[in-house]
Amino acid sequence: MLNISNNPQTPAELHPQGQTRIKAAAALLGIHHQTLRRWWKAGKLPKPTNVHGILLFKNSDLIAFIESQHAAAKSNQVDNVPAQEELITNDLCL
Repeated sequence: MLNISNNPQTPAELHPQGQTRIKAAAALLGIHHQTLRRWWKAGKLPKPTNVHGILLFKNSDLIAFIESQHAAAKSNQVDNVPAQEELITNDLCL
C-alpha cells in the first residue's frame, strides 16, 4: 500500500485494489475536483469508471500517478543542483 500520511486530508494508506470517488481522489492529490476532471480529459490521468452512475478511479491508477509525480519532482531537484565543478568555476570567475 502507498503511504500518503503527509496529506492531512487523506487516509494514511490507499489500498491498490480499491477505488476512490472523484472528490476524495482530488483531495488525495491536493487539487480541486474540477482540475481532476480537466486532467483526465487531457489524458494526464486514466479515466474513471462509471459504476451505477458513480465515477470511480482505480486506486492503482492514482498510486501510479502519485509515484510518477514524486519521481518527476525528485529528478527536477537533482537537475537543478549545480555540479561541483560548476560551483568551483563560478567561484573562480568572481
